[in-house]
Amino acid sequence: MAEKTSINPRDSLAPEAGHVAVPQSGPERDAIVKRLKLKLDLRLVPYLALLYLFNALDRGNIGNARLAGLEAGTHLTGNDFYNALSFFYFGYTISQVPNMFILKKVTPSVLVGVTMILWGICSTSMAAAKSYSGLVAARFFMGIFEAGVGPAAPIILSFFYLRHELAWRAALFYGSSTFAGAFGGLIAYGVATNLAHEKLAAWQLLFIIEGVPTIVLGIVTIFVLPNSPEKLERWFVTPEEKQVAIERSRSGHNADSSLIDKRQLLAALKDYKNIFTCLIYIGLNIPLASYTSFLPTIVKLMGYTDAKAQLMTVPPYACAIVCVFAMCWNSDRTQRRGYHVAASAFLACLGYILLISSGNISANYTGACFVAMGLYPIVPLMLSWVANNNVGHTKRAISIALLNTFGQCFATVGTQIYKTNTAPRFFMGYGVCLAFTVVMIVFSLALSFVLNRENNRRTAEYGEPKELTSEEQQVAINNGIYDNHPSFRYFI
Repeated sequence: MAEKTSINPRDSLAPEAGHVAVPQSGPERDAIVKRLKLKLDLRLVPYLALLYLFNALDRGNIGNARLAGLEAGTHLTGNDFYNALSFFYFGYTISQVPNMFILKKVTPSVLVGVTMILWGICSTSMAAAKSYSGLVAARFFMGIFEAGVGPAAPIILSFFYLRHELAWRAALFYGSSTFAGAFGGLIAYGVATNLAHEKLAAWQLLFIIEGVPTIVLGIVTIFVLPNSPEKLERWFVTPEEKQVAIERSRSGHNADSSLIDKRQLLAALKDYKNIFTCLIYIGLNIPLASYTSFLPTIVKLMGYTDAKAQLMTVPPYACAIVCVFAMCWNSDRTQRRGYHVAASAFLACLGYILLISSGNISANYTGACFVAMGLYPIVPLMLSWVANNNVGHTKRAISIALLNTFGQCFATVGTQIYKTNTAPRFFMGYGVCLAFTVVMIVFSLALSFVLNRENNRRTAEYGEPKELTSEEQQVAINNGIYDNHPSFRYFI
């Protein structure tokens, strides 16, 4: 559905102070929009991607640290390593919804910057862990603070981009997590082969090298991350570009004046779409959590040495990067989300079938690449899909928080299914992940079918959708209609 035919309600008008007259249509308007999007694409999106790269790097480096001697250095035994992985997701889960409320109270730059500083401290402090309890405490609090960036990103991006522009930008942002997987392997390989310290082990150096830059970047973020179109600085955009950004943001309903709109909160909780999307995201996070943490171990058990195993984790992520960008670009082009989620999950499904069915190293490694190519595109696709189909800043924020809460809660399952006694074939781990990739395929196609049927029903009953005026949009939001408005069409 083209963007101009979809309702995008707003809560309030942008301030009149400093208003700059800009053309509402025609070549001049198009030129301003083009310049604005180019600046956002070159400045805002890459910066957010850099933040998420360190988010993913600090989250996943424990898998590389394991090969560098973490378990011996912290005296882990039995299931201690798996439990340490789980505690991260416990912290991440309980802080999802509170972070969405905080985002309504403080500026995004403060929330993101402060939480970055805090999780960077936690990540760095893992280098000082001498026991299981110290490691678990650091991982738990790192999970709490890391939840400030990932869920906030689609909200921030929705301030600046229209619905049909979102998935590609989200891919650039979340795609950095695949870069983190590749960089993490390269950094771990470099530390293992080139760095030596009298008092610090390789795993300790790894946490310090990847944790300290996060703290520095968090401090910078407080001062440089744009908070909203109304607050874009002159060094970033011209007055005309700023005004166009404000007008575009208005059409995306991004100006709730209250801390939390209770009607939108209830609407999000009662929305059947969120049941589907949460089930899909649960299906994603179980294999994704296990893949990130256990890929170095899995590759090592294919017959590679510790240092070579670190290096061999890079190609799967490189393959994933290509798929993330390709899937999300085509999803924006066709304005179809569910079909691309299902196609990506099918790729992951093929990968797990290869891992289960063959003991051949080449086949297993190919399977690992297919899994990464299938899992990683689904993250930006799902978050864009939820942002696209929930009208209202509060409703959108709560829906994304619910998605992440349920998904990350079940991610703890993924940290417990690759037991040492099932190595090297890991039939239980691969089998569980395969089952949940099938869950993703089924529910993404089912949701696409339901949404397409609802779009067709509205067209048959009310006719083709029309673009609403600002006043009509305000009336719709005040009446609690949200995405149930006859002129709204869902992304399928």
